[in-house]
Amino acid sequence: MLKILKGQEESIKGLIVCEEVDNASSLPFVLHFLSTASTSSQKVAIVSTKLSETNYKLICSKAGVRWNPTQISFYDFLKPFELFDITSEQIMDELYKKLIDSSASVILFDDLSILEQFGATSVETTIFVHKIYTHLKTLSQENALLLASFSIHSNAVDILKPRCHVFVQMSPVSHGFGKDASAKAVLTIKSPSAPTSTKGILLSGERTINGSYITVDQ
Repeated sequence: MLKILKGQEESIKGLIVCEEVDNASSLPFVLHFLSTASTSSQKVAIVSTKLSETNYKLICSKAGVRWNPTQISFYDFLKPFELFDITSEQIMDELYKKLIDSSASVILFDDLSILEQFGATSVETTIFVHKIYTHLKTLSQENALLLASFSIHSNAVDILKPRCHVFVQMSPVSHGFGKDASAKAVLTIKSPSAPTSTKGILLSGERTINGSYITVDQ
């Protein structure tokens, strides 16, 4: 997990939208939420377009994240379909059914941009995210967490940004931050009982991810 976020589970949960800029990756947050959910014995569903289940297991072993097959369900976005002659509606319907059956209270999408590549509109993508998150809340109002990552900017991000609980923007960093720095994450955290806060985190490491707070423009 990202140790720098330890103890902040109550504020960093709910609907979390992550926008990747250039070649920055949301993988550190996928691993972080997978780790925290596994530690608290929650069921997790990973929906991936980037990596295979074997890849995730290997990365988790190197990052010290326990992969418990009784807790973790893995779904490949396109695996159920043998041909590319499919629609975004078919993909979303199939995924929704599987995620419902998984009984997971934590769902991690490593890239939802693919839906628009298959013809979904930004509104349809937004409704899909809302539909899944609404279901999560019926399972666990307190522990529901949905990470919706986007590797390509979409109007869906613009629609979801003011409505999500946490917005994360991942961006690459220059060499001025040091040779080990891999990315910068800016988190905008909303709370019904406190003002919206912004945190900047400099991430380092390829597999075992470390973080340190940095100053960011409000």
